[in-house]
Amino acid sequence: MKNSAIDNPESTIITPVFFPFTFISPSIVEAMSLCFNRVAVYHPAHSKPENALGPWIDMGFLDVRSPLEKVIDKKTLEAALPNFRCWGLLHQHSDTAYLKSVGNDIAPVTPETPSIASDIRATASKTKTSKGSEESQLSLQLFLHLAQEFDQQAWELRQQLKRFDHQYQALQTSFRQDETEQGHVPIPKEVFPVMGQDPGDYMIEKRIAAWNRLFQKGPAGSNVLFTNSQSALTCLLDKAEDGIEVLNLNFTYSQAESTKLSKNHPSWVDHIQEIFNKVLTTPWSRTLQERIAQMGSEIDTMIDSWSESTMKSHDRTASFRWFVVPDQGAPGLLNRCCGVDTGNEDDETVEFKNTLVGIIEESRSAHHSNA
Repeated sequence: MKNSAIDNPESTIITPVFFPFTFISPSIVEAMSLCFNRVAVYHPAHSKPENALGPWIDMGFLDVRSPLEKVIDKKTLEAALPNFRCWGLLHQHSDTAYLKSVGNDIAPVTPETPSIASDIRATASKTKTSKGSEESQLSLQLFLHLAQEFDQQAWELRQQLKRFDHQYQALQTSFRQDETEQGHVPIPKEVFPVMGQDPGDYMIEKRIAAWNRLFQKGPAGSNVLFTNSQSALTCLLDKAEDGIEVLNLNFTYSQAESTKLSKNHPSWVDHIQEIFNKVLTTPWSRTLQERIAQMGSEIDTMIDSWSESTMKSHDRTASFRWFVVPDQGAPGLLNRCCGVDTGNEDDETVEFKNTLVGIIEESRSAHHSNA
């Protein structure tokens, strides 16, 4: 059963961590449950998970990590957040370079605004501030809170547009299903085209840098990262220079089936865990790469067999691509991506030889509207 797998210490090293965002949609969590026993997401201090994520948290599948929860004073954060949010809305199209150019000559929205602007500059700056600085930590949390709100609102808007589009398509089909006349204007595929599907299209390098500061404070041993952003994946792997694609998995499923699978522990989950264990703990070589390819083919066969046996209409598709970055741990890889010099990084957990980085892409058939 699923819970026994979660309680197994061996499985704790295979906990993919969602990056570089602190908002994760329920549909991504659902898709990840097809392949893993547990996934993790980092949250800024005093941030509440979405209600829809509650069942996944309760069953132990989604691990919400907030490493600075006890460091940041909740009242101070809540008092500063409205001012920070107001400033962000006024300057949402400005880059942090704007702050550097105007210096301290920002017209105050409130008496606290100059201090807030100073915090934002500190967050964006690449120079190191004093370690453990309360102001720097607070500015980081404010930035992450604002980014999380942006991601959540953008996701909710996309879901609403999709629902409107599906309703329009159904209405048009109903109107025309009995008509045989020629010359009708074709029904457009998307009445409300949704732009900007990639959440990493905006300030991705700064967002990775902010998220990395959370990640570095989390528990050791998280050497599996995954994202739903091609921009984030490209940014990280471009800095790594030697990412190698090792596994490509595709699922077609329905929500009812994914819920059932998440409770019954599908057979291929053990095989995926075996692959990941080998990749993470074995020095990279041609022999290992060939073995992984063979095991990947075996998993594909299992998935195809399951899909054929269900004999149901599948309305969801999820694709997973996984890359190995040899001879690097995730903390060091992220620090190098962010230009953070931490000195000698040879002290990374010795049992991990490599890092795995994955991307998930999900889609739904047009005649289903719920997300």
